[in-house]
Amino acid sequence: MIGDGVVDGLKLTIPGDELRRLLDERIAQHERSAAHWKRELARAADEQWDDKALQPDEMCANEAIRHEWRIDVLAFIREHVEPDRTYRVGERDLILAELLPEKPWFVEQEEYETRTGVGLSLERLTKPAAEQD
Repeated sequence: MIGDGVVDGLKLTIPGDELRRLLDERIAQHERSAAHWKRELARAADEQWDDKALQPDEMCANEAIRHEWRIDVLAFIREHVEPDRTYRVGERDLILAELLPEKPWFVEQEEYETRTGVGLSLERLTKPAAEQD
């Protein structure tokens, strides 16, 4: 706090038992996702020649590993949260512990394109056509 009851930045106060519950929810979500990607990997091996749209093996394996890693990270944090304590949680904490609601897919896609420069812009698409005239 900076004098006169003013808080520097946005800090949320979350009871430890609620924080553990929220972490449990995210862990369960990652467990479901890891299981999904493992099923996709097994399905890809069993149904190689079917007409069904399959994800590449490497992508399925990597996604399963990523979700398992997040389970480990969140479980580690959860085990160190004391249920009878109250925590002041900042933006970095919210992101690390995945406590914010999930972003809609299109927001994730937009942020990814902005971050990587992969998105297609109309200007880039039309510029070569205009130069050819």
